[in-house]
Amino acid sequence: MSLTVTQRTGKIWSLYLTSQRLAWSPAQVDLSHDAADWTRIRREHAREDYAGQLHRLVGFFHAGEESVCSHLAPLLVAASRLGLGNDVECFLTAQLYEEAKHFEFFERYAHEVLGEDGFVVDRELLAAPRAVLVDDLGTATARCATETDPAALRLALVEAATHYMGIVEAMLARTGYQGAGDALRTRGWLPGLQEGFRLIRRDEGRHVAFGIQLIRRLLRDDPSLAPAVLATFERHLPNVLATVQAFDVPHPIVEVSSLVGYALDAYQLVLAATRRRSRRSSTRPMRSRESVREQH
Repeated sequence: MSLTVTQRTGKIWSLYLTSQRLAWSPAQVDLSHDAADWTRIRREHAREDYAGQLHRLVGFFHAGEESVCSHLAPLLVAASRLGLGNDVECFLTAQLYEEAKHFEFFERYAHEVLGEDGFVVDRELLAAPRAVLVDDLGTATARCATETDPAALRLALVEAATHYMGIVEAMLARTGYQGAGDALRTRGWLPGLQEGFRLIRRDEGRHVAFGIQLIRRLLRDDPSLAPAVLATFERHLPNVLATVQAFDVPHPIVEVSSLVGYALDAYQLVLAATRRRSRRSSTRPMRSRESVREQH
């Protein structure tokens, strides 16, 4: 089936073309200065344990990128089975390639800078981040591959897209890349890691924009799915905030309050964007950022 005129001139196809224009290679990121920086940070900032915090941060990203790379394919299968359009399928194919590159970057960084021969994620990935980044994401996306009823498959896909693009990529990944990137840039540390963060965050922004468009398309076809979007956010919000709190230490390299602010801003922006065309289908009020802070 060819692209329709609406698809060819639409946002998703534009995002797909942008992914081609902004392609990059993890092998080309210059890491030549990072190893020396890493040695100096460990030596000069032992009291603050900045090296330990950065190791945990890279461990979280390594695990998260490996997870999203492993769990994206079922969304592509579901989109194809539901006939959502070649624009959706092309973008998801490009995204799968980008997620593989993100994992490749952190695998390379762990080996060449941190001296890890196969990153030992288990010692960094606590229960809450493991749940939201790996276990729960895997459960949500697996349903996209196993559901046979079209209505159940649409529900599975809207929940998986909300979890994948709205929670893991918008609330966690982009929050971490922004907060850590700003902290490293201010200190002039680890320029290769800064560059990797910049490139991956740019890709993630495109993935989040796609996720919003995909959810809107699903809600346009079936407005009764709207409550599932909010329910997915609220179900996983405790583990999102607990993941951020893993960096609440005596000498934080990034202020946790800033990370919480980034994450909750993403929560509000993504939820508001996906609800624009479905306000009449759900009467539940969107919780304010302040009310979320109070409860968590």
